[in-house]
Amino acid sequence: MAQPIRVLLDVDTGIDDALAILYATATARLEVAGVSAVVGNVSVHVGARNSATVLAAVGKPSVPVAAGAAVSTGGSGPRTGRTNHGPDGLGGVTPRPTSPVREPHSDALELFDALTSDGPVTVAACAPLTNVAQYASRGDVERIVLVGGELMVEHEPEFNVGQDAAAAVAVLEARLPTTVYPIDLFERVTVPPALVARLQSAPAPAAQLAGELLDVRRRHMLGDAGALVFLTHPEFFEVTRTRMAVVGRRLVPVGEAEAGFVVDVVTGADGPAVVEAFADAVQSSH
Repeated sequence: MAQPIRVLLDVDTGIDDALAILYATATARLEVAGVSAVVGNVSVHVGARNSATVLAAVGKPSVPVAAGAAVSTGGSGPRTGRTNHGPDGLGGVTPRPTSPVREPHSDALELFDALTSDGPVTVAACAPLTNVAQYASRGDVERIVLVGGELMVEHEPEFNVGQDAAAAVAVLEARLPTTVYPIDLFERVTVPPALVARLQSAPAPAAQLAGELLDVRRRHMLGDAGALVFLTHPEFFEVTRTRMAVVGRRLVPVGEAEAGFVVDVVTGADGPAVVEAFADAVQSSH
């Protein structure tokens, strides 16, 4: 097997952010160097605490977690109104730590600098891009997998870009190797109810927690976790070179004659294969 990909997860944990953490720490194909939290689904401090609690629930408390931006570039706070994630971010699911929960670090940039002193990292951007824009400006980012943007425009802008469109522009302007994993993929990668039930009753703590989270997740979507499976199993996905731009509060494809940035965009997925890879990893973790 090839060397594992060294990854920094940037999250606003969130049900599917938690699923992404579970997969990333379960698969041998990734080395989770650290986790940084940003304001988004919940406040940055709730997101950081959720991340640390999920890591402790699967026996990975040594993975460093840090709190980053508490507001967006424009000063926005956490998401308001009712969402699937609920006020605690985890849909009411309470992880059961198997080891003490470590207090998150207070400075995500300090964590980023410490991690990249050992070499560049791949950033899995699963949240609004406020932190990631700062990482991109500092170098030492090998690649960005950006969960956000939309191929088909819906009524409301996709949240990760819409929450901090200025940060999204800054990330694209850094012209780092970037793959966009748009929200359109979410509906194509869903876990069958029977598998959700099997995960809940599996012996591995990561599988149990994944099953509990998927049980309360709308349509049992993997969401952000699908982007981590993309990193480990690109053969399950279709990728197209596409010119994209931030238009208003949306990251969307634009014509060749328009201003924008050419990036790789995930346009299709073998949903059952992605789900199987996720389930195999969390069930095999120890």
